Amino acid sequence: MKPPVRKAPAGAFRYFTAKEGGEMAKPFKSYEDLLIFLQNDKNLIIEDFDAARHILSKTSYFSLISGYKDTFKNPTTGKYIDGTTFHDIYRLYQFDNELRSIFLKYILIAEHSVKSSLAYHFSATYGEDQQEYLSLSHYMVTGSTQKKIQKLISIFQYQLKLNNEYAYINHYKSKHHNVPLWIMIQVLTLGQVSHMFDYLKASVPIKVCNDFNQIGRKDLHSFLSIMTKHRNVCAHGDRFFNYRTKDSITDTVIHKKLHIPQISGRYQMGKNDLFSEVIILKYLLDKEDFRNFYYELKNCLKKQAPGKDILSLMGFPDDWMSILRIKC
Repeated sequence: MKPPVRKAPAGAFRYFTAKEGGEMAKPFKSYEDLLIFLQNDKNLIIEDFDAARHILSKTSYFSLISGYKDTFKNPTTGKYIDGTTFHDIYRLYQFDNELRSIFLKYILIAEHSVKSSLAYHFSATYGEDQQEYLSLSHYMVTGSTQKKIQKLISIFQYQLKLNNEYAYINHYKSKHHNVPLWIMIQVLTLGQVSHMFDYLKASVPIKVCNDFNQIGRKDLHSFLSIMTKHRNVCAHGDRFFNYRTKDSITDTVIHKKLHIPQISGRYQMGKNDLFSEVIILKYLLDKEDFRNFYYELKNCLKKQAPGKDILSLMGFPDDWMSILRIKC
């Protein structure tokens, strides 16, 4: 039964003065006002006002409604598709939270593996002295990369000078007067590690690539770039399920074996969408970790995926589950 139309209580709005030359800021609205607006003006069914008010108090209107409304809206009218409920939006929000949690868990495992591989091969090739990763001689210095490499090295130097919050950094600084890369790399972001991989001379990156199904350097470069963006979205709690990156991963044997459709020679799925991260993890995780990731993801989709179009919005091909059996 549709809840009765409610009128906003008197005195519920608070207006803010616009800055000179600017637009009038949106007025403050209570949770009750917001729900009434969604029901009366936007065609959203509010099944339980008290429950919906409680949910808004825990999630915020911006995170829940502004973040997930487009999936349920009629693009012509700007209103919700007939029959859409507040619970539908909240269910998608919960699903996205679970999805982020699963992906972040395994992205961190892959990140650790890449860091470990890079630190190992760099140290085996150049030694453990901190001056080695501070030396320009090990990087591909060109007119276009020199400033970027110097910026990366300045980050290393900053960490060495810092009274670091990480006890193991301080221990190596005070006791050994040297912080080898396999210690330093623990405090670097995935983005910084990705840049180091990009700028190093060929010998070390090639050895790192060989640790991950012998993929090409260009492939791993694209994987690390996209994985960094996905990691950041997960860590910040932003909408994830239909996130698209501006750049794409390289074409892989997985795209081919899954028979992903192409237009003008370009694969239409698994390039800059969420399925691209599944492909990345297939290459960067070991078999056991990827199997665990696969089944956690499959169970999440089975239990919580709201609506038959959700997989398409995520960039998943119909036969995506075959990825478990594909050999890279």
